[in-house]
Amino acid sequence: MRLERKIVILDENNNLIKSHTLQEKEPIYINTPDVIKDLEKSYHKKVFDKVDGGVDVLIPYNNGEDFIFENGSFHTSEFAKLNNPNELFNKSYNKALPYLEDAGFFDIIREVNKTGKTHEIIFMYYIENQLISKFYKIIMKDKDKIYILIKRESDFNIIHQEGLDLFYNSPDPLVVVQDKRVVRVNKAAEKISGYNAHELIGKDYYFKNPLFKSEILNKEFDKVYDEILNRKIFNYTRILKFKNKKGEIVHSKVTIQPSTYNGKNAVLFNFIDISEGIQHEQQAHRLNEALNLVSEISKIAYMYFDSENGFIWSDEFFKIIEEKPENLNGDLLNYVIDEDYDRLRKLNSYSYKNLTSHKTKTKIKTKSGIKDVEIYINSKKDSRGITKMVGYVQDITNHIKTENELKHLVDEKESLLGEVHHRVKNNLQIISSLIRLDSNINPNQPEKILESTQKRINNMAFVHEQIYQSPDHAHINLKDYILSLYYDLFSKNTNIKLKHDLTDVYLNMDTAIPLGIILSEIMHNTLTYAFPNNEKGIIKIKLNINENRLVTLTIEDNGIGLPENINIDNPTSLGLIVITNLTKQLEGSIKLLNLKNGTGYKITIPLTK
Repeated sequence: MRLERKIVILDENNNLIKSHTLQEKEPIYINTPDVIKDLEKSYHKKVFDKVDGGVDVLIPYNNGEDFIFENGSFHTSEFAKLNNPNELFNKSYNKALPYLEDAGFFDIIREVNKTGKTHEIIFMYYIENQLISKFYKIIMKDKDKIYILIKRESDFNIIHQEGLDLFYNSPDPLVVVQDKRVVRVNKAAEKISGYNAHELIGKDYYFKNPLFKSEILNKEFDKVYDEILNRKIFNYTRILKFKNKKGEIVHSKVTIQPSTYNGKNAVLFNFIDISEGIQHEQQAHRLNEALNLVSEISKIAYMYFDSENGFIWSDEFFKIIEEKPENLNGDLLNYVIDEDYDRLRKLNSYSYKNLTSHKTKTKIKTKSGIKDVEIYINSKKDSRGITKMVGYVQDITNHIKTENELKHLVDEKESLLGEVHHRVKNNLQIISSLIRLDSNINPNQPEKILESTQKRINNMAFVHEQIYQSPDHAHINLKDYILSLYYDLFSKNTNIKLKHDLTDVYLNMDTAIPLGIILSEIMHNTLTYAFPNNEKGIIKIKLNINENRLVTLTIEDNGIGLPENINIDNPTSLGLIVITNLTKQLEGSIKLLNLKNGTGYKITIPLTK
């Protein structure tokens, strides 16, 4: 049943500021991450905790659009249904309590933060048009912090002012205890216990009062009572079993919270009679024990469903979906990945309507990530004509992972073998071409040919070393390669400094080897010829890649420059021939830059992969 919830905010003269009706699923509190790193709690926290109504202390954040809890009051945490005000510390006021934005309360806080003017308001919370809570709040600013002083009007002052019907006619049994004795009960409490108010009021709340004959130890219950009374904890819920006046066993879910009576601390007991559902619960529990025993042995979660009792799962199911039973979000379908939801829903619906079985695999969403599961469903009618579904869910994540890893290893092995053959073939072709080219340029100079060939083979080996050290063993980061090459070539010449503007560009082996040789040739020429007599100089390198995967590489130095007869389109020196030919092999282009001093190259290469 949907209950209408409404927040009303009045000014100090009881004029309406704003009224907001909460949506059906609109939360009162949302747990959010801490905001300010290493935020320390207020030095005055102990003082704030002793203030009768409580004090919220807020730190302006994000230019005053949001505020961070430095101290949370008991009343704010109680309204948010938290166990302890400390849970509010370092939380975003706006994100943790989002309903206050629609209720207009944030506008008041922002105005106080902006103007420094103190505001007084009355904050009221209604359920089904009955006043449940009423707070007086003073919002003020001091030393760049917002202080909200809260005084909650006594529940019983509200009752006297708004009418006794709110307490006495509440459908839930309510009992107020002070000094360990009952001081007030409503009609529902009289009904559930079988005793009238005169028989209950003044009696010991636990030891002599049959309403509180609980299974838990007296000392344990006394401790809880004292902690609630003294505001050390703010909420306690337990299933209690007691005998009513007729001697019948009554099962009740009891929530205990702080309250006040005649201006002093008291404790409110709120009872919900759950006796009617206990028998079904016990039957389900016995079935659950049997299913859990089988699940524990087989490591499979078992399921049972019928229209009378709904779904019943073995404990293994909650381990698979990583949820506590009380936090279960519907049934298994709600955990299935979105793209497979409709298929699973149709399969289950068909099985239920046509009394068939099916087995399938799918993926589910859990706190630790996506899991692979196998699902089996079998539907049958019982002797009463009620359709029942039984089945199981098995976590096969590790099995699928192992299968995929084995397949990946086989594929990777085949791919690596092919890649090795491909790389060896390409590298030998490059070496062969360079030796042939060197022989044509430098005939009858075998020592020079061997020396230059050795240099280029070493450069290729350097590229290989960089690739094998990469995460995927298949690509090289050109930025890292350029820096490593510079420090390797220029390590003994500290007069030539590097200035660079480099972007991360990842190349495969087929591109990295030729481009590595091009870079080595240019930087080696700079080292050898650009700065005679060991002069000081600068080499500038820029590297970037655009959205069309076109790599642009510029290399400049401020040395003596190239001879005037150099023609980049028709080179005669071996170094430039190697550079231009390898650039063409990469389907790129190279041109000399028109510099006032020194030499500059601009190389562009398209990346196809």
